[in-house]
Amino acid sequence: MNFIYFEIEKEETINDFLKSYHVSKKNIYKQELFNLLRVDGEVKKLNYMLKKGDVLEIKLAPFDGVITPHEGEVEIIYEDDDIVIVNKPEKLLIHEDGNTTNTLTNILNFYYQKKGYDYPVLATHRLDYETTGLVLFAKHFLSLSFLSRQFEERRVSKKYFALCEGYLKPYYAILDYPIMKDRHSNKYVVNKKGKLARTEYQVIDQFDNKTKCEVYLNDGGRTHQIRVHLSYLGHPVVGDKLYGKGGSSLYLHFSEIEFIHPRTKKKIKFKIDPPF
Repeated sequence: MNFIYFEIEKEETINDFLKSYHVSKKNIYKQELFNLLRVDGEVKKLNYMLKKGDVLEIKLAPFDGVITPHEGEVEIIYEDDDIVIVNKPEKLLIHEDGNTTNTLTNILNFYYQKKGYDYPVLATHRLDYETTGLVLFAKHFLSLSFLSRQFEERRVSKKYFALCEGYLKPYYAILDYPIMKDRHSNKYVVNKKGKLARTEYQVIDQFDNKTKCEVYLNDGGRTHQIRVHLSYLGHPVVGDKLYGKGGSSLYLHFSEIEFIHPRTKKKIKFKIDPPF
């Protein structure tokens, strides 16, 4: 059994402490039901009043979901007691699709189970199969709830690198084009009836009838948003089989993420250079 510990900074009930992480009522109730909450080694109820300086100890019990560990290589960029950030290679799923267990989540959980940490480590967001770059994982249910809320509220800043076809102009622009899924083609398209989507880009280099640019999603991001917007401009991402000409690799890389850390409650940023 694994444990997490929190040093309490202000007077509040255990219930209010858990709610501050946006943990669901159902999950909060289970913590009390299964006697998973302790202070100074003694089991406590949700209405117990924590004092500044107390250490809240929570036993980790995986109630939901089953992970199928899969042996493989994983590149960890950063880890602490609450989160882990991984550099995802191309052509690897984050979650199972029913056809394979060779996913980033399963590989990472194999790594942690070998180290004796058997609580599910789960991704807080998605990244396309072909896309490379940063993936943020939560190591327990508090950080998962806390980080998931930031993604839901579109408060996570993201920067990508993209190599697109042709010479993109203007050199800087903010694209405000709503997108939606087209049920006939099973692709996402720009449509005034779609959901709001804002993409900001800055050209950084142009060569061989291609453009390399930084792309910012400071308001969250929709499925395939960058790929759809660049294709709509007539400059699809190089290697995009769905929205462009196709190729052996998709030249889209999630290079930088900024979010509020679940323990420190301060903004933190991580970055990694693109492979192109």
